Amino acid sequence: MFRRLSAAAALIVLSGSPLQAQHAPLSLCLVQTRPYASAAYDPPAGPWAMEMYDLLSAQKLRNGTPLRITVLAAATEKEVPPEVRRLRCPYVVQLRYHRDLGDLLHGGRTMEEDADSVLFTLWNGATGKTIASGASLIPGEDRHPSNGALAASCASFAQQILKSLDKLR
Repeated sequence: MFRRLSAAAALIVLSGSPLQAQHAPLSLCLVQTRPYASAAYDPPAGPWAMEMYDLLSAQKLRNGTPLRITVLAAATEKEVPPEVRRLRCPYVVQLRYHRDLGDLLHGGRTMEEDADSVLFTLWNGATGKTIASGASLIPGEDRHPSNGALAASCASFAQQILKSLDKLR
């Protein structure tokens, strides 16, 4: 009888503990899309994916939910969905870097200088439904990933992604 009361008391004490109030991590897969199969990145995940990982891995959602991020090796557009299904990624952040697409993003107008672009899409891994997306133009002089363009674009995207994930929880 005493053991049953002790066990019941322990359950009551544990149910009110801070451990019980913690949120389960939200799982997220992160992938940078390669333009073609033979494109190689250093690191293999791609510089944009690694920068985004660095920014997001230290963040929590507004309600305190931590993010558990799996970074995939960079893959072509058609390779991403099967890998997402195989890993059962609930949410996916897909990054795409395109060279010299500034004129296409501005309705076909020719710009005075070239501009590369980085696009992100946050989507549901099970349904493929887009949750959020965004784009950033990178002027020609900032093209190299070591310049501030990578950090600035990814920081902006990270905030957009966190806001969108906050709405899901």
